[in-house]
Amino acid sequence: MSASESYGAFAYAYDQALGQRYFRAVRRLLAEVLQRHPAEGGTHLDVACGTGLAMPFFESRGFVSTGVDLSTVMLRVARSRAARLIAGDTRALPLRGTFSRITCLYDSLNHLLEPSDLAQAFGEIARVMDGRSQFLFDMNHPEIYPEVWGMKEPFVDEGPDFHLEIATTYRRREKFGRALVTGWAIVRGERVAIRERHTQRCYERDEIIAALAAGGLEPVEEHEFDPWFEGRTVKLFFVCKRKS
Repeated sequence: MSASESYGAFAYAYDQALGQRYFRAVRRLLAEVLQRHPAEGGTHLDVACGTGLAMPFFESRGFVSTGVDLSTVMLRVARSRAARLIAGDTRALPLRGTFSRITCLYDSLNHLLEPSDLAQAFGEIARVMDGRSQFLFDMNHPEIYPEVWGMKEPFVDEGPDFHLEIATTYRRREKFGRALVTGWAIVRGERVAIRERHTQRCYERDEIIAALAAGGLEPVEEHEFDPWFEGRTVKLFFVCKRKS
């Protein structure tokens, strides 16, 4: 089994177990923001688009939506939802021009492990914005790392064509959360094993604000968000504009 096949199985299982469930919750926030801040232009960019869940939402509202992600395997899953997909790094977007609305969802930015990388990503996003553009993104609330990533019991979900287990650890001194993802998924008619290791960084709110400022962005709105309806804040959700 190749690493690509394993990651392809993970991409599918992630989409089924977590991605779709998360987007059903966050779409309400997106709809509210778009209602409060109507876009004058009709272009949308989804940064670290993953399996492309946000793109049909924006296209159904009249936007021309483009997705960019570093993982060609994730983009392969996204092709079932969107046509305009580009392989690229958040820290060096392979794009010119500007977009009226930009999103980066589902804690994708927590995978940038250094504050300088986070600031660089924000700077790249600011580069494809004009004075009327807005950037909507979420990151994990810092409290969930010791509370959730530090739990002994793994997250488990399954369906008829996948089984996913995510065992996590968190080291407060390092600010790094680590996940071992195992399981299987049916890919092109074959059962493919999943074994992936992922690392995230816990960012405090003031670190996020500082990285935004370093990248030339400033918040317009901030929200605390519980996509799993578990009675605790899981996400920090920001609406940003370019600094004037």
